[in-house]
Amino acid sequence: MATVLLSILIFFLGASVGSFLSVVIYRIEKKKDGIIFGHSYCPSCKKQLRTRDLVPIVSYIVLGGKCGQCGTKISPFYLFIEIITGLMFLALYFRHPFLESVNLESATLSTPLLISFSFFAIYTSFFVAIFFYDLKTKKIPDLFLFPLILFTAVGTLTLGDPPFVSVLLALAIAAVFFGGQIVVSKGKWLGEGDFYLALALAIIFGWELFVTNIVISYFLGAIMGIALLATKKADRKTAIPFGPFLILGAIITIFFGYEIMNLYLSNLTF
Repeated sequence: MATVLLSILIFFLGASVGSFLSVVIYRIEKKKDGIIFGHSYCPSCKKQLRTRDLVPIVSYIVLGGKCGQCGTKISPFYLFIEIITGLMFLALYFRHPFLESVNLESATLSTPLLISFSFFAIYTSFFVAIFFYDLKTKKIPDLFLFPLILFTAVGTLTLGDPPFVSVLLALAIAAVFFGGQIVVSKGKWLGEGDFYLALALAIIFGWELFVTNIVISYFLGAIMGIALLATKKADRKTAIPFGPFLILGAIITIFFGYEIMNLYLSNLTF
């Protein structure tokens, strides 16, 4: 029972973060003031939202996807981000179960797992913001990238993993592989934001998992590119943002990176 209750709380914590991220994405895209600390308001009627209008997921469902003030339809984009972020936090908790018990009286807290969960929850929050912003605008704002790099550096130093040498090798790979593509294509293949995002991922994973992240990302990108060409929703000149694929690859790597890497290595023939 305690585990179920905690799981629900973790999910709604993530959903609350997702609600905040959706507002930040909107304000950065529209160049609004008060990006982080401004009051929430309806973009249509401009009225400040009430507390009951701001409960993640619940408010959207209760209000029927409409503004509680003027009745204007609210994009399901906000609900989707809340659900996705909630599920991500829940999945991270199952991977880093910092509090385990059959009842609240006997609950035991694992500080190392709590710290790991906290840092990866921060990384994931940035991933969600970058994914949707890049998907919508084909840009990754510095307001996401540089704080992410800072948090990844602090996280890696705090957790002591991956090893320092592995991080340096990963950064070198990112500099050569991604930086080289930008220089050769003069920014046509990849953008500067993709490069900085790759640096952050290199710090998180170290060289082995970073390479795994790259392979997964390009594989997903290739599948999407083929699908878009086959359905004639894009042609060879259509610009497709690569940031979302790096993010999807990173999320898969967080949860299944070692399994994928070991599966590949076990099937190598010499």
